[in-house]
Amino acid sequence: MNTKISTALVLAALSLAINTTSHADTIYVDQRYGPGGNGTPSAPYDTIQAGIDHTNSVMIIVYPGTYTERLFINKSLTIVGYDGPYTTRIDASAGGDAVVLARGLAVNLQGLTISSGNRGLVQPTEGTLHVRNCIFCGNQSHGVYVERKEVANSPAVYIDNCICVANGGSGLFVTVVYTSGYYRYVNTPNLRAYNNIFIGNQQFGVSSDYNGSADRVGEGASLDYNDYVANVSGNYSSLFGSGNLISAGPNSFSIAPDFVGGTACNSDFRLVPSSVCRNAGQPGLGWLNPDGTRNDIGAYGGPGAATFYTNPNDGPVIRNVTIDQGMVPRGSTFTIRAKGAVR
Repeated sequence: MNTKISTALVLAALSLAINTTSHADTIYVDQRYGPGGNGTPSAPYDTIQAGIDHTNSVMIIVYPGTYTERLFINKSLTIVGYDGPYTTRIDASAGGDAVVLARGLAVNLQGLTISSGNRGLVQPTEGTLHVRNCIFCGNQSHGVYVERKEVANSPAVYIDNCICVANGGSGLFVTVVYTSGYYRYVNTPNLRAYNNIFIGNQQFGVSSDYNGSADRVGEGASLDYNDYVANVSGNYSSLFGSGNLISAGPNSFSIAPDFVGGTACNSDFRLVPSSVCRNAGQPGLGWLNPDGTRNDIGAYGGPGAATFYTNPNDGPVIRNVTIDQGMVPRGSTFTIRAKGAVR
């Protein structure tokens, strides 16, 4: 055999193997496609877990539907509901927690409704979690469960523009797990919760099992611009609120948000035009609604909102917008072309 050709073939094969196994993939999921997909836009997987298990997946786009499954996320990635939480639901009614993360990951969840699990979302100790524009509804226990252990690094959890509603436990529950029997010098997780609605949960809106003996609890916790309403055991447990270790937020309030469809789990959680939660969230350029107005509290506000609703009526979802000229002089006219999809 020609040695030069043989060497070239080996090098080419190695290069192909490296390129095949090291690139990052955007994976598509659409239950309407059915079994046999490979995660591409033309042949999507029909379950979200298949997208997670795909070797190189780093971004998973989930098309509308109710996905009756429980997710175990064992890699750092992003999962996005294509149309937002109004049309994309994870239903764990078959049993167990709806979404569970392995330790030490960087995970982003956006635009999903997570329902009917034992717990909705479980963030174990360690790792970084960003949750945006999600709804946690009708889970048997807590909507979001965040854990901190004494022997591990604190997880960093960012929960922005979400709704925790009608869960059997608390909307957001923070636990401090200890090994020595002594809480002192144990921090709570690094937690930010802004622009959320905690409503109608059977325990608290926000709670913790911390018993009050640690002197550093709360150093990394920041809650503000939230609406706490009608949670059965109270809007927040004794760790939170005025005069306690963690403030419930100087710009937070407890006023009914006025959803389009009420507060039952299958309701329409968009805000009516007159809602007190409209334009009431965190101000600033990084928090604006898609139309440039101030952040709306809840799952349909903020820069990550899949669609900005100006009224309670359904309309087409706009996918692409183009303007027929790059520079538009003052006083001149121009044409806007848009492509959309009917709901």
